[in-house]
Amino acid sequence: MSESIASLFLKNDKTQNLFYFSREVTINMAYKPLKNLALGLISASVSLIPFLSPQAARAATLSGDWNYSIDSFNDSMSGYDVGNTIYEMYGMAMKQTADEVIFAINTHLPAGGVTDGYAQDDHIGWGDLLLNFTGQALDAASNAAQLVGIRWANNDSGVPELGLYNNVTAKSVAQENGLLLWDASLRGYNNWIRSHGGNPTIGDLGAEDPYFNQNHHIQNVIASGNKIGDVNLITDIGSLGLNFAQFGATGTQTIAFSVARSLLPDGLFTAHLAPECDNDVVALVSQLNAVEPEPVPEPSTVLPLLALGLVFGGSRLRRGNRPTPKLG
Repeated sequence: MSESIASLFLKNDKTQNLFYFSREVTINMAYKPLKNLALGLISASVSLIPFLSPQAARAATLSGDWNYSIDSFNDSMSGYDVGNTIYEMYGMAMKQTADEVIFAINTHLPAGGVTDGYAQDDHIGWGDLLLNFTGQALDAASNAAQLVGIRWANNDSGVPELGLYNNVTAKSVAQENGLLLWDASLRGYNNWIRSHGGNPTIGDLGAEDPYFNQNHHIQNVIASGNKIGDVNLITDIGSLGLNFAQFGATGTQTIAFSVARSLLPDGLFTAHLAPECDNDVVALVSQLNAVEPEPVPEPSTVLPLLALGLVFGGSRLRRGNRPTPKLG
């Protein structure tokens, strides 16, 4: 029952928000016990989804071992150009193994960034990957220092080293990296892209999804946090089994990095990544499953093996103690 309600909420474009849906259910409930049950099921359904919005989140698409989030192919900007620019992000993917979690990006922007005169230091690189396991909007989780962040490239981050961080607060460095719109906000960015023929989305999230605050630029680097582990930059991309092309993603660069699985929480999360300029952003809504512990052999299995070992060892010992026969 809860799955069907959640599915209806996610797929019905005419549904504007949860309150509208709850009101319709309430009006049509003839009996109070049924009404309470329905509202309870709705609440239970919502608790299973990291963040619901008027433009409801889509879960990442599973293909092979990878979860893919595919972004609009024409919602980046560079100067007055919109779409297919150097900052275009086509998608992001995530893969979990027993030992590590791997993230990959398909884009035009090289891992080392580019020279750009709009930036205060004439260079625009990558921001940090920010992960939110709280189920709250980005601002709330950041203000409470409850984000997880991965600084995988040299940038204008507030932390000094590459690595994995917890207790993270986040900030935006978009303006100092050249995003100089009159309306210095996500709302202003979306309006600019649309007015120049683009179609803004944020991967698994809609352009107006309230996970992001429309009144300021999206936070794209770590402001503060505690380092808890290292990040591994992956150079052998061909060995990863990635296939962005199946979704039509044609970025010239595929970048990947990984962190230890044991250092990340279990559960649903929303992750997002952007260049330092915020000239495109992609978000991925996915889940990390608990790692199954290695099975411990049961005593009924271990004891026979131990007994067999003792017998075999005793036999060799007896043969070794036999006197050496004399020759001649």
